[in-house]
Amino acid sequence: MTMKSALMGAAACLAMTGAVSAETFKMQTFLGANASTTKAFEAMAAQLADDTGGAIEIEVLPARAVVGAGDTIDAIQNGLLDGQYTAPSYFAGKDAALGVLGDTLAAYPDSATRDRWFSEGGGLDLARALYAKYDLHFICPVYWPPEQIPSKVEINGVAGLDGLKMRAPGGLASDLLSQAGASLVTMGVGESVTAMETGALDATDLANVALNVALGMHNQAKYSVLARHSMAVTEMSVSKAKWDALSADDQAKFETACNAMSDGLRTTLSDEDMSAEMTAKTELGVTFLEFGEEDAAAFRSMTADVWNDWGAKSSDAQAVVDSHKAFMASIGLTN
Repeated sequence: MTMKSALMGAAACLAMTGAVSAETFKMQTFLGANASTTKAFEAMAAQLADDTGGAIEIEVLPARAVVGAGDTIDAIQNGLLDGQYTAPSYFAGKDAALGVLGDTLAAYPDSATRDRWFSEGGGLDLARALYAKYDLHFICPVYWPPEQIPSKVEINGVAGLDGLKMRAPGGLASDLLSQAGASLVTMGVGESVTAMETGALDATDLANVALNVALGMHNQAKYSVLARHSMAVTEMSVSKAKWDALSADDQAKFETACNAMSDGLRTTLSDEDMSAEMTAKTELGVTFLEFGEEDAAAFRSMTADVWNDWGAKSSDAQAVVDSHKAFMASIGLTN
């Protein structure tokens, strides 16, 4: 073999090695292995591996596989994880700004309008700047459906929350419900199902219709109330160092895949909620209620009060609040 052919062969081997080298991301989700969100993430990971020729490999881990939901940022910083598919509100205790980012309460009429804040109102840049302080790259917000209140009593408006015994997870949504006069108890999901059965609770702040039905909330709660008290943000983010190691082309493909997953979940989760609502109505005798415009306006005003309280906690939290208020005014939701 000549020196020239040997060098060419070595170069070819190096090129082949580079072509198949992968950046592996160990990422934990916020729901279990069988959740539609987790399955959608697994499908996205497989497609992204194909689209990048194996340059990006994602190991999808279900909730609590490595750490609890509120500890994934620390786990990424410590190298136990490389990324997360989660909700910023889990970290409200760590950073008030993440709490404000994670739940826009009753500010917007629906999540589609709220998500325009990310794409049109500067929200994406603000989220990325906030996450960068934790050495994370915020890839994209991911669709999450409107949350409802399973209740054993009829609630037709904000006034109906006064004195109601409710389970609440804490954070901004709890502050809003407290302003409306609800008597709140902090407890886990499983405990709240039992508490509804024993009469210790009248209602619970939990999740979307499909999840509430699956958890057995409507075995006792014969009402489901769309109060727009909580409009959670979920997101996908990764270690900034791992993100920066990707080529610009692969970064773009990762972001495209994240947005495509979000669009797909908008259809999947909406369809699941519609199916669960039909089941709840026909098999469980559940009545679905929705707050009208007057109550929506009242809750929006209360949301501003909660935002003012949380904005006072830090300059970053205030920046998120101010950005939302400016965008809401620009689209005519407020004066």
